[in-house]
Amino acid sequence: MASRLARSAVAVKQRIESVQDLSSVIEVTKTLFEVSKETAQLEAQAFELEQKTAITAEAKSVLDSWVRYEGQVKQRQQRELAESIIAKIEKELENPKTLKQILDQSVTDVERIVSQKA
Repeated sequence: MASRLARSAVAVKQRIESVQDLSSVIEVTKTLFEVSKETAQLEAQAFELEQKTAITAEAKSVLDSWVRYEGQVKQRQQRELAESIIAKIEKELENPKTLKQILDQSVTDVERIVSQKA
């Protein structure tokens, strides 16, 4: 019976020691829960930053597209203006009255230059 009591006492002591070993489990669990909570918050922040980055990239893409479009419109307008001016000048050069004015002005300019050098 003493042996049985001794074994029982040893078993109880071992059980107490194993329960004492498990007492730190509560603290570890609390710590892990806090770490898990912090990880979830950091993941949420990372996701939010990824979304902001994606929106920023999309906005930049749209703005770049508008800049290209406006550049093309401006280039087209300048080309059309140049073509219009050239067409008007060519039409004026077909007019004999305009050609006579240009010729008369040229003769006057040449006479003035020659008279200055003489």
